[in-house]
Amino acid sequence: MCRIEFTRARTGLLAMLLVTLSTGRSDAAGNEVKSAPSTVRVAAVQCYSRMGAMEYNRSLLTRLVTKAAEAGAKIVVLPECAVTGYMDPAAERVWTSAAHPDENEFDAHAVAETVPGPATEHFAALAKKLGVYLCLPLVEKDGGTLYNSQVLLGPDGTILAHHRKKNLWLPGDGAWMTPGEKPVQVVDSPYGRLGLMICYDVHVMPELLAKAKADIVLYSVGWYGPNTENWFRNLFPAGYVVPNHFAVVVANWSAEPDNPGWPGHGYSCVIDAAGKVLSMATSDRGEEIVFADLPVAAPEPAGQ
Repeated sequence: MCRIEFTRARTGLLAMLLVTLSTGRSDAAGNEVKSAPSTVRVAAVQCYSRMGAMEYNRSLLTRLVTKAAEAGAKIVVLPECAVTGYMDPAAERVWTSAAHPDENEFDAHAVAETVPGPATEHFAALAKKLGVYLCLPLVEKDGGTLYNSQVLLGPDGTILAHHRKKNLWLPGDGAWMTPGEKPVQVVDSPYGRLGLMICYDVHVMPELLAKAKADIVLYSVGWYGPNTENWFRNLFPAGYVVPNHFAVVVANWSAEPDNPGWPGHGYSCVIDAAGKVLSMATSDRGEEIVFADLPVAAPEPAGQ
């Protein structure tokens, strides 16, 4: 009897050892405890949202987010103001908050949405269905005030973070939007701490995000400039990523195939915390999804 019990005990210990070797962790009863992932697949969606074409934009973004998730992405980032479209002065289209828009101006109040609102509800349901973290940018209205905003939607369908662009670009949104007043938005996830930043925020936000211990910054962009490739491939990684020790998922605008629009489209990319460009868009027209696998930051010890 004792020999049988010893054999059973030895067999049980062997089973626990095998579980530990295969997963790296087991609880006191020998049950498997899943280890944290070592990498996370991220996606920067590069596309052109038409100004004020809300149904078209919703359909476009839904399709591209779904495509990204089906390819394994767990974190998906969209370009600046993707829900509503952003201004394009080269194509003679601009937003305004004026009561009586000029011929080439579009009334931003007519398409701006509240948070929560129709867009956040639709894409929160999509994020839950796909099981992803989704960075959703839009023109937001709060009463009579307009903001250039991002919302981070979780895989459970909730709003996890809400950022309003703090540093407005005068030719683009400085004349009709209000600077955001919310504190820096950084939230915990199984893949590290996720932070939010919009385009021209790059001149004020990186150090704040670093102080908030962001591991991955979700960066929605509507860039402007003829030096776009050099900016995203060299200047931005060296000057803003490496000093602040976070990775960045950069989702920039593209242009429509038959209309180049303003200079600055394309070159969406994923940059690791060492400043290495892991992947970059190959085109600046139409739609493209840029994927990369980022290392997952180890969680800090309790109390840190």
